[in-house]
Formats: sequence, C-alpha cells, structure tokens
Amino acid sequence: MAFAGQTVDEITDTILGYWSAEYAAATPARVLLISRGSDAWMWARGLAVIFQGLSAQAEQNSHDILPDEASDAAVERFGNVYGVPRRPGVAAQMSVVVTGAPATTYPVPFGSTLSWTDGTLYQALFTSVTTDVSGNAPLSVEATTTGASTTRDVTDVLTWQSAPAGLGPNGTVSAVTTTGADVESYGDWAQRIIGRLQERPASGNRADWKAWCEAFTGLDIRQVWVYPLLQPPATYPGAGTENVLGCVTVVCAGPAQGDNPENSRSIGASGASLGTVVKAYIEGLINAEGLVVTDGEQLRPVTMASADYGIETITEQTPTNVQITLICNTANRFSFSNAFTPVVDATSTRFSLVVVGDWTATGNDLSTLAALVNVGTAFYRGGFYRVVLPTGVYNGGTNLTTWDLTATPFPVGSAPVAASSMSAAPECWGSLRLAVFDYFDALGPGDTTPPGRFPSEDSDARSTFYRDALRGILANVPGVLSANVTAPGADQTPLPKKVVTLGTLLVVGL
Repeated sequence: MAFAGQTVDEITDTILGYWSAEYAAATPARVLLISRGSDAWMWARGLAVIFQGLSAQAEQNSHDILPDEASDAAVERFGNVYGVPRRPGVAAQMSVVVTGAPATTYPVPFGSTLSWTDGTLYQALFTSVTTDVSGNAPLSVEATTTGASTTRDVTDVLTWQSAPAGLGPNGTVSAVTTTGADVESYGDWAQRIIGRLQERPASGNRADWKAWCEAFTGLDIRQVWVYPLLQPPATYPGAGTENVLGCVTVVCAGPAQGDNPENSRSIGASGASLGTVVKAYIEGLINAEGLVVTDGEQLRPVTMASADYGIETITEQTPTNVQITLICNTANRFSFSNAFTPVVDATSTRFSLVVVGDWTATGNDLSTLAALVNVGTAFYRGGFYRVVLPTGVYNGGTNLTTWDLTATPFPVGSAPVAASSMSAAPECWGSLRLAVFDYFDALGPGDTTPPGRFPSEDSDARSTFYRDALRGILANVPGVLSANVTAPGADQTPLPKKVVTLGTLLVVGL
C-alpha cells in the first residue's frame, strides 16, 4: 500500500495532540491552550505547512517506486531505464483523388497542402501527378500533425489551401494507407513497462539459459553452467562437439555434499534423465514444478532446433585421493607420531596396529590414542574415520599393540579396510575435513576452448583443483600451524562438463 500523505489540518492536529500529551504528563501537569489563534496553534500551523509539502512528496515517492502507480515523470524514467520507449503519435497517410484535364501531368509544388474542415492540414507527398483518361489522379498525402483525429474516412473531401495550377480545388479520400494514432498515454506506457518486467524478452543468450534452468524447481538444481557453441550429444551425458554455431549445452549441479558419503553433485530424476526433464520445461511441456501443462510457454528461441541444445547433469572425474601433512599446535597434536601405521590384521571386529616406540616406557596411556581408520569411501566421505582407540594390549619389545574394535561405532555398513593403512588423528580433524569438503564442493566443471563456459572461472567456481589453494585454506583452520598437500602430486584440471571429486582424505602429522 502506498504511503498516504496528510493535510495541513491533520498535521496540525497531530502536533497539537503530541504537545498536549507532553504538557499533561509533566510534573506538575499543565494544560496547553490549543484553540485556533493561540500561540501553540500558530506554531503548530506553521510547522504543518512545511511538513505538508514533505508529506505530499513522500506520498508521491511511494507511488513512483513502481510503474503501476507512478507519476508521468516517473513513468518516463522507468521507460528510459528498462528500454521501453514511449510510442509516439502517428500522422495519418491517405490516398486522395485529385482532378484535372485527362491524361495530363501537373507539377505539385513542395509543401502543397489540403485541409479538412477542422483545420487539419495534409501535405502532398508527390511532386507531380498524372491524370487518367477520366481526368483523375491519385495523390498521397500525410497529415502535418499526429493523432487519431487525423484519419479521414473514405469519400471525405479535402480542400487545397492553394491548388496547383490546372487542378481542381478539392481532393477526395480514396484510401487510408496509415491510420493516425495519438501519442501513447502514460497509463498505457506504464502497462507496457510492467509487461516487460513480468515477461522479459529471452534472446537465448548465456544468462538466459542459466536463468531458465535455475528457475526449474522440479529438481534440486543449485548451480548451472552454460557452454556456448558446444553441440549436445545424442544421449546424455556425452562428449559433444565444440565450436558448433547455433548450439549450446547446459550443465547443472546439485547441492554441496558436506558429510554425504555419496560425494556427488550429479542430479537424477525418477525414471528420466535430468536432460529430458528440464528440456520438457524449456519446451513448455511441463511447468517449473515439473507438472504437465497444456499452455506452457516455450523458452527455447524459435530460431533454434530442439536437438541443438542439451541439458546435462555434472559428472565426476576420476576421484582424487588427497593426503595432507600437518603441523598442529599443542592442543591439537597427534596422539602418536607414526605417519603410516600398517594394518597388520583387519576383520569386522579386530585389527592390529604397529606403533613405533616403547609406549610403556615413556608412560603413554594407550587408551587416549585417536586414529584415522580407513572404512572406505562408499560409507564415509573421504574414507578415513576418526576413532578413539580402546585400551590396547602392549606386546613388549616388538612394539606391537593390539586393539579390539568390536565395540567401536563405525559408519553403518562399514568396517576397517583390510591391508590398508591408518594414521594418528589430530583433535582438529573435524574442522579439517569440513574445510576440504567445502573446497571440493565449490569446484565447477571443466572449461572448453573459447568462448568457454559461463559463468567463467573468474566469476563462479574454479574448476581446477589447486594444491596451493587447498593448502592456504587448511592453514587457516584453528589448531593448524602449517599444512602441505603431498598428494596428489600435481594440480587436477577436469574435462568439460566434469568436476574433480574427492577420493580418500588422509592427514598425517610431523
């Protein structure tokens, strides 16, 4: 609802009411004389005159905030900003039959005009006319002013202001070639601006394709990338062919995975591929919620064939195993220093762990040790699960300590992976792994040759896994003094439409 301004009388009453209340609340209470002509009334009236102008302006501003109630001046600004120019008035054009001697050519001086009874003038558009055997000649004329009133009816008779030599004094309207029109009213102009805001034209540029896919709520689409000139494959997903004019491929990704062991932002749909479902929306066969409609709007540009564009889900490149070497502060130190401790024996209930050092001699309490146990990426994102080891059985000089993990809670369906390795777990493990997950979840798909994907890496999610970038992120995790990414041995750049995903995640301490 628009703001309603107040009159001078209303503002005066408001001020006097406030003053009277303040006087009554004073100690001792007093009565303010507010009758017309009193000092208080005169002051309040003067202020009200000033404030009324401000109130009126505020009311108008509240109307001008949107074009549906905007003033004429505001409608002009909306039209200029949104590229919706006002439709100008149109001057009527007509064909007029003039008369003279048969089969004769008559010059028509430039600026020659005919008039209607209301004073409207019509300028001749020909510089000469030639009569037929009946003495008639067609002459095109245009009104010198614009407006609907400039349109004449057939058989209306116009009169020459100064008839060219040899022609009769009048001309008869034989046809209307252009109907006159008034300049567009501000109300009609505002409605066209509103229509532009509600149904913005879709040229099919990169931003359009991104917006269309993001608008579809029938699937959980969180990120969209557009590949101009990338020809879609016959079936989805596929490689496609680059630099094909008139083609576009769009790649969609689901939500960040966090702790989700699925570790995939691919988007599926019940009984159909994402490409089929979203294409049905773009073709106007279903609405944004995925429901079948009969009056849907086709978003695809009319100059583009349906086969020339494709909608795909993002796919994972070969998972990247990550190993991080850390130096932590005292509060987050590793419970034992062995970088990799081989699992000597592992079953669903028991495994043995080789620990370097005479723990009994140094007074270490084996029950406080925390370890990262490999339970597999299918059950736990990153594969390695932190457990606090139960009391171990020290076997003396061989430095072999055995832990019984029967009662240790592992992720559902998982167990320590036989013949794998494990390491000590720092106290900040939880924060570390979430930082790594966030980094991978922010990665986008690989790029193509120019023109490249949209949004570009500079504006929306890098695609390449940069070891130094992850190292910088981990160095800011509380408790970490230094971090080094020792695996993979090089940065990882994905192919177009594919994304680098996390395999196993292991940290070791120095």
